[in-house]
Amino acid sequence: MLTSTNFTRRSILAGIAGLSAATMLPGGPAWAQEQRSLTVRISREIQNLDPPFMTGTTDSNVLRAVFQRLVAYVPNKYEYELDAAEKMEQVSPLQIDFTLKKGQMFTGGYGELTADDVKFSFERYIRPDAEGKESSYKADWAALVEVQVHDTYTGSIILSKPSPSLWEVVLAGTSGLIQSRKAVEALGAEHSRTPIGSGPYMVTSFEAHRGLTLSRNPDFADYVPDYETVNLIYIANQKTAELALRAKEIDFTELSIDAAEELIGAEGITVEKRPGQRFVWMGMNMQKAPLDNLAVRKAIRAAIDVDEMVLAGYQGNAPRLNTMIPPGLLGHWSDAPVYQRNVDEARQLLAESGVTLPITLKLTLLNEPGFQNMGLVAQALLSEVGINIEIDQREAATFWSSGKGESGDDLELFFLRFNANPDPTYNARWFLPSQIGDWNWQRFDSAEFARIQDESGSNLDRDSRVQQIIELQKLMDESASMVWLTNEVFALGYQSSVQPAFLPDGNNWQFPYFKAI
Repeated sequence: MLTSTNFTRRSILAGIAGLSAATMLPGGPAWAQEQRSLTVRISREIQNLDPPFMTGTTDSNVLRAVFQRLVAYVPNKYEYELDAAEKMEQVSPLQIDFTLKKGQMFTGGYGELTADDVKFSFERYIRPDAEGKESSYKADWAALVEVQVHDTYTGSIILSKPSPSLWEVVLAGTSGLIQSRKAVEALGAEHSRTPIGSGPYMVTSFEAHRGLTLSRNPDFADYVPDYETVNLIYIANQKTAELALRAKEIDFTELSIDAAEELIGAEGITVEKRPGQRFVWMGMNMQKAPLDNLAVRKAIRAAIDVDEMVLAGYQGNAPRLNTMIPPGLLGHWSDAPVYQRNVDEARQLLAESGVTLPITLKLTLLNEPGFQNMGLVAQALLSEVGINIEIDQREAATFWSSGKGESGDDLELFFLRFNANPDPTYNARWFLPSQIGDWNWQRFDSAEFARIQDESGSNLDRDSRVQQIIELQKLMDESASMVWLTNEVFALGYQSSVQPAFLPDGNNWQFPYFKAI
């Protein structure tokens, strides 16, 4: 059982705060923090700040600063601690009991956070909204039957089956955020732009295509963030972001590998590079001719030189990836095939496919140097076997919708990057048949994949669960609809006066724990 008395970090800090009202986590005396402002560059527009309908990590980073969860990740680790909950206990594989702290207030006058708000927030994922739209993250709460409310502060999460990923992935992640029932029902669609939370920050301005401002929530009592305001500025172009960092117009940004190398040693700037947990691949739309032909997909895979592409894209800084789950994460398939370029095999497969050469395919990619370079290499390699490639280079705003809905029907080849999660079942869910038209851009439609993925989500036996995840990756490999490229390396640049906080994947930024040094 997790309780506020055996959760050491915050209880110790709370004791220190009790000795001196001026001493706060994480940045020292409150008077010294009041005028501090942090400016963060985001490379993708903020699209939806309603948690069940967020569109990716950029939205998620904002939401986790605005809303509380029952449990939340500590700074810089995949470890969690109590947040809105005073006590939590998994009383059985199918039941989790919780008790909320008292006096946690939603901003905007929407009252105290209650067990009914927990019920409302979690159950939103398993039911369509008023317009019939379902959450893309519905699978996070696939095991949820209901949240039972016992009184204002206590309740029980009732599950239909065991869910080994529930604590670390769902409750501590974005799908565990607690919204105000009153605010969502009162504000409707406006809540996706001006969310009402009870966390350390609140959204005080939002401008489409530009960014937003987070300001300290004066009613949040657990700790005081170092920065009074966090300004998120949308800058799509990597070079523009690099120049803004040099000019001290921004304090923190993700960098391309090229930019990171150039900035190492720059005065007043810290560059941080770490092995990545994102997986990058070249996908093929299995429902679009001639890619609906397995032999054609296998021919493309045989004609590609993954090592050459990764070298061109990342200048030797990123490792090759041979399967979905990167090394070091649960479910990594260490014996996955390592495909080497074989032009003769590619030509033989194309001959067997019955297609008439040459064929022309469009390769859709994000307007980033690494992807651009890999696209040019793929174009040259495939031309040698009679496949002409037209490169469709897009800014983030249009790229991330290119594989969704009706526009995804016409997608052919593409480069895609997903953020790996410490739970392998979560990583696999984006390739389910139910994700076709949303995040499954390959239109990979395997009932066997869906069955195994569902079973793995409730399997409490670690070894057999690993085998299930490997079986999932084998099915993906058999489809030949994904050529795995790299799990990247992430690079961040920031002013040396800033001490950032982010989870080990490098993508999930923890704004409340950033420090001014």
